[in-house]
Amino acid sequence: MAERPRRRGVLPIALGAAVLVAGVGGGLWYVKPWQGVDVPQSACWNAFTHDDLATLSGKGHKTLAWQDEKALTDREYPHDPACNVTWKGDSSLSHAVANIATRIRDEKFQRAKTKAEATGWEPNLPVSLDFGPGAQGWLFHEGTVQLLIRCDYLEKDGRPSNWPYHEIAITGDRWSSDTPVTEVHRIRIAAALRTAKAIVRTQGCTNAPQLAEQPPTAPF
Repeated sequence: MAERPRRRGVLPIALGAAVLVAGVGGGLWYVKPWQGVDVPQSACWNAFTHDDLATLSGKGHKTLAWQDEKALTDREYPHDPACNVTWKGDSSLSHAVANIATRIRDEKFQRAKTKAEATGWEPNLPVSLDFGPGAQGWLFHEGTVQLLIRCDYLEKDGRPSNWPYHEIAITGDRWSSDTPVTEVHRIRIAAALRTAKAIVRTQGCTNAPQLAEQPPTAPF
């Protein structure tokens, strides 16, 4: 059997019989094949819990997580850590049940983004999500969740960064048919907030952005 191709710069968190699983605190732990773990305890910098992954994948299905080697603590441009969670259903095909993409953005992007989402693409305006006073958030009708947070910090030469914003996008193209769409959106919204909190914690934002204690309710 041919070896499965791997993305450059991507760390396998869980794959096949012998797996590496994201553990508490962002570390990794090794699961022996005979333990029969089909769903990791967490994935993507702990943005997705075991229950989240089990709900998305459905009973009896395996969940595979691929986390980019770039850490949330990295500040070098381009700063775009990513994580993908795939689900192998009843067929031989694998589907992306969840994907987290993070990117650093500048002031110009933030202004354009705010204006664009306020007017939207009629008639499907995104729904604003309240992630707290330190962030902006949206839920789009196809299910994408986006969060934009400002995290000020100083460059190595002491200058304020020209890229103070972090954009977080949570997507996915398929999940268990037993899981209602509203529950999928709830999981993505919670994952976006956890990722934002991880960025604030690891980046040491000098502006101390305030985030909500609990994720907002999925409106649909």
